[in-house]
Amino acid sequence: MPQNRKSQTAGITSKSRLDVISVLVASLALGYLGWRFLQVYINDLDNESEEISALIRYFSGILLELLLVWGIAHLNFRLVFLKFFSHNASAIRGLYWVWIALLALLWFALLERRTFYEPNYADENVLLTFLLTTFVIGYAYSADYFRTRRLQLALLKEKKEAELNVLKAQIKPHFLFNTLNIIYNSAQKHDDEETAQLILELSQLLRFSIQEATQAYTSLQSEVSFLERYIHFQRLRLPQKSNVDIQTSLEGRFNEGQIAPLLLIPFVENAFQYGVSMNEPCFIHVDLMVQNKLLSLHVRNSIAPNANAKRGLGTGIHNTRERLALLYAQRHSLHIQADEKVFQVELTLDLSPENPTP
Repeated sequence: MPQNRKSQTAGITSKSRLDVISVLVASLALGYLGWRFLQVYINDLDNESEEISALIRYFSGILLELLLVWGIAHLNFRLVFLKFFSHNASAIRGLYWVWIALLALLWFALLERRTFYEPNYADENVLLTFLLTTFVIGYAYSADYFRTRRLQLALLKEKKEAELNVLKAQIKPHFLFNTLNIIYNSAQKHDDEETAQLILELSQLLRFSIQEATQAYTSLQSEVSFLERYIHFQRLRLPQKSNVDIQTSLEGRFNEGQIAPLLLIPFVENAFQYGVSMNEPCFIHVDLMVQNKLLSLHVRNSIAPNANAKRGLGTGIHNTRERLALLYAQRHSLHIQADEKVFQVELTLDLSPENPTP
């Protein structure tokens, strides 16, 4: 299923351009300051001021080296650190430290070459390599902390806006439920049990959404019950046709643990919205397993021929991806695969209560 890849790619490209621009601006600023420093003092120097000239060259060299080290640290963070630490697998993260070791060896080799491999400078080169490597590592973790903090603040802002929208949607909710009850009673009065059941299921879905959406966490049992009720509602809504294959498997201990509300439903909702066709063979398979505080969700569905024509394609999954990044950082993995005919989602979620995000 398309996932707004163009917009995401454009966002990544704009960030990369911003990084390049920031490096160029910093380089130009430092270069300009250095040039002004040299311009002011070199004009006053005569041919006999060798010591002052050497001092200026020394400080200019230090300035250029600091700029070079900062540039390497920044590129290491953007091109290496983020790439390796975007994976949850410890083996992949371990490759980052292999890279750091290789970078330290390269630095030491360059310093040794610079000092013509003199043994008297070996200890100084070791110390300088240690300091430079420490700076690169510290820069990466500090930049990642501020990047994560900015992401958290942005997601919290979006969460507050979403909660505000939910509150706006709750204006006179009793009027909505009373109206649904009137329609439900009318359907029963006319012996239309199918319509009455649909209205009842819809009322329960709306009630859960309104009551639970503003909560930080809800019980896993409530979330799974909501998921079951939604699938049941879709079964009632869809006509009984042989070309529509809907299979579900919900297993595990759901009476323990908590989960962020309405976290799983976007994947299932996406499957029903874009995977059902009334004319072509189609299928929706939902498998949910909870074992030892580990939740595994696998949703696989066909792609309807007119799916690309529908608006809002993939928006719910995109927002859920951001919620997972905020609420379950380093405690989840999400893999989405799509081709022309099949779309599938594989989510694993650690529900253990260690350090829950509020």
